[in-house]
Amino acid sequence: MVSLIIASGIAGLLLGRFFRGYAVVPATILIMVPAGYLGHEQGFATGVTAFVVGAMVMQVFYFAIVVTYMLIESLSVIDRVQSEASPSVPESRAAF
Repeated sequence: MVSLIIASGIAGLLLGRFFRGYAVVPATILIMVPAGYLGHEQGFATGVTAFVVGAMVMQVFYFAIVVTYMLIESLSVIDRVQSEASPSVPESRAAF
């Protein structure tokens, strides 16, 4: 169950960085296969718990990466706008 949760977290990280939001739905459905196997081997409640926790971890990691990426992009836009709005002033040299 722990390996399924770790794999879901890694999948969420990769999906958040490289894919759009609609890619999370098929990836969540793919968790059903190992969760079903786990449920078959260790009991239905364990399989359902593994699926729910794995899906939650994947989505939390996905949205955390998306929000981080959006924050980085918005900060870089702010830096570009600020540098264009206030050009650098040449320093004047005063001789004493």
